[in-house]
Amino acid sequence: MIIDYANGLSRRTFVKSLALAAAVPNFALAGRTVDAGTDVTRLFALADVSLGEGVFAHSHAINRRYLAALAVDRLVAPYRIEAALAPRAPKYPNWESMGLEGHTAGHYLSALAQEAAQGDEEMRQRLDYMVAELAACQQANGDGYVGAVPNGRVLWNSVAAGTVDASSFSLGDAWVPFYNLHKMFAGLRDAWWHAGNPQAREVLIAFVDWADRLVAGLDEQKMQALLATEHGGMNEVLADVYAITGERRYLALARRFSHRALLDPLLRREDALDGLHANTQIPKVVGFARIGELDNDQAWIDAAAYFWETVTRRRSIAFGGNSVREHFNPVGDFSAMVGSPEGPETCNSYNMLRLSRQLYRVDPQPRYADFYERTLFNHILSSQHPQHGGLVYFTPIRPRHYRVYSQPQECFWCCVGTGIESHGRHGVFAYAHDAHSLTVNLYMASQLQWRERELVLRQDTRFPDEETSRLSLQLRKPQRFGLRLRHPHWLEGPLNVRVNGKPWPLRSTPSSYASIERLWANGDLVEIDLPMHTRAEGLPDGSDYVALMHGPIVLAARTGTEGLDGLIADDGRGSHVAPGPLLPLDRAPMLVGNRDALAAQVRRVPGRPLTFEAGGLIRPAAFGGLRLEPLFRVHDSRYIVYWRTATASAYPAVVRQIEAAERQRQALEDRTLDQVIPGEQQPEVDHQYQGPDSRTGVRVGRHWRDTGKWMSYRLQAPDGTDSATALELLLTFYGGDHNEGFELLADGRRLTTISLQGDAKDTFVERRISLPLELGRAAATRGITVKLVATGGRRTGALFGLRLLRAEANEDPVPSEGD
Repeated sequence: MIIDYANGLSRRTFVKSLALAAAVPNFALAGRTVDAGTDVTRLFALADVSLGEGVFAHSHAINRRYLAALAVDRLVAPYRIEAALAPRAPKYPNWESMGLEGHTAGHYLSALAQEAAQGDEEMRQRLDYMVAELAACQQANGDGYVGAVPNGRVLWNSVAAGTVDASSFSLGDAWVPFYNLHKMFAGLRDAWWHAGNPQAREVLIAFVDWADRLVAGLDEQKMQALLATEHGGMNEVLADVYAITGERRYLALARRFSHRALLDPLLRREDALDGLHANTQIPKVVGFARIGELDNDQAWIDAAAYFWETVTRRRSIAFGGNSVREHFNPVGDFSAMVGSPEGPETCNSYNMLRLSRQLYRVDPQPRYADFYERTLFNHILSSQHPQHGGLVYFTPIRPRHYRVYSQPQECFWCCVGTGIESHGRHGVFAYAHDAHSLTVNLYMASQLQWRERELVLRQDTRFPDEETSRLSLQLRKPQRFGLRLRHPHWLEGPLNVRVNGKPWPLRSTPSSYASIERLWANGDLVEIDLPMHTRAEGLPDGSDYVALMHGPIVLAARTGTEGLDGLIADDGRGSHVAPGPLLPLDRAPMLVGNRDALAAQVRRVPGRPLTFEAGGLIRPAAFGGLRLEPLFRVHDSRYIVYWRTATASAYPAVVRQIEAAERQRQALEDRTLDQVIPGEQQPEVDHQYQGPDSRTGVRVGRHWRDTGKWMSYRLQAPDGTDSATALELLLTFYGGDHNEGFELLADGRRLTTISLQGDAKDTFVERRISLPLELGRAAATRGITVKLVATGGRRTGALFGLRLLRAEANEDPVPSEGD
């Protein structure tokens, strides 16, 4: 359903409506307003939905406490520093002092705006103060800029001149600066739309004008090169400024900030996502959909919808998350996700829910609500600790691994920023309406005010702990409209509903809406039955792993509390990754039996809501006492979500196979002191990647990087490594590559020439190079720089892995030249 001219509005009327929405931010969602009779689906403003007692209200309260623990002056400090103003407090540590200064402030501004919209006056005061501080920084900068990117002036001058080098995660030497700026653009937008702060609107528009001037001199080729670096949802927020002002030049700028390398395959309905950094792509697609909505461009909306379908149906797992080590894995192979401690990233789900809301507004299909429910109830809700409120970055599905949690004064990851937003708007998608009907999308305890109709709808439920929901209506006078109830995809059989105690006949099927058209009166009561059943749901690749689900709820089992290292993260660069040992997969519990009959043998535990046992299915028998419960209730523990399955006859052979692979993996892990996965964001940032004329890609499900000149990484053994230990490098290449030779250096010293024969296709080959004693000592103390150098006018081979290892016991180190 297209929103502007396709609905019969002239351009003048449409722009007038946009301006009205900008003047009254809460009048309509996302800066739009429509005539009262226009049949457009809209979500309700945050102020119109309040949460009733239950898990979501508890989560919201814990999140407010987390927000209150943060200091505005510390978040704003990097902005004052860049504006040459004295900071009022020291900036925060972690990512806020490592090159991404300022990114949390934008998320925090959005979170404050949400709370202010819901009536929290303390948070409104914080918001007003923060906006005033940012306005002071903008005034000091003198040109509309309000950013905290370190040494930003030098960077932005090179951007404007078109001379900056762009890679996936840096512009020049700056860590994703447009991604950083986008958070503040979005925060200022939300401060206006949600909280109605007029100063935020002024700062935002001046800031966008600065961005417009910044890239005005870049041609299309240079602009697209710039967009190769992660830049968040710049195109979306620029389109929103068009919605706020009605000035079409901002929509043109939004199109300039749209990355064609992602958009063009989507326009052709091609899935080219393997290996891409997942959360780099999703915000861009939200922008494609928003531009399509505002500019009546159905092709861009369809491209965004195709992306959504691809990610949700082919790349997402039971709790709605996607990606391994932040990247999209091949659709036909989820083994890396099963084995990794870096499972789906919470930011991805935050942005997939934003995309779902955007697409729902233009085409209100129940599939968007089904996915939204799955992801909200499982991934988002489970990513917050229910007591101290710490937030989760990765949710691994490796059996018997665990999650780690942030703390407010130490941890400033991206998933902290999105987390403080997510847990402040749980009810935003619960209800929707058009001119003729009210839609219930989510079954959660809440109260809705439909102000245009002077209706209050109260939803009383303990779902998912109980399988019913009750809707009571308060009306000043009787009214006729449709009440549309979502028939969830997981509900087997008909949707049974009673109106004022009497069954109401409905025609609906799973993943649809059932509509009750009648004259409603004050005090009417609608009761909805939501019987849930247990089922086994496999991974998209069709492998032998399954998750057990009850209705929309993912069930997990606590497996132990051993080795929960770093459970509460500190301010270390990589502390968002659970560092504890990977427990062997061959000793993990499995479900043994006919896969199609597994769910039927899962039994409820009497007197314990949403608690189950499956002792007859689980092997080894030592795990037979495991209890299954919602993932969102499993914390401070190792756990299992995905279970390897096997028939009883195949079980012994499967265990032997896993055991052999685990022995080989563990032997290598035990020797590994440091490692890089070339082509992936976090490993390369953590290891100070550098190099011109470099390319990345994915082959056989693994990332690689090569260079036509040189590339380098910084490796260092962990603290406490004996400096006398013999060390070696292990480099991994594709066996089908042929290369006559390129150089390997360490700290500028040539170690060897590496040649590749190209005679081992469809597999990988390794090169082990012993380090001279003095380089081994350096790696164990201060670290070493490992460099690949192209020679003879050829590129280097594609590097798939680089490890620093303890040498095996029977190996001798290469002596130094002086030995």
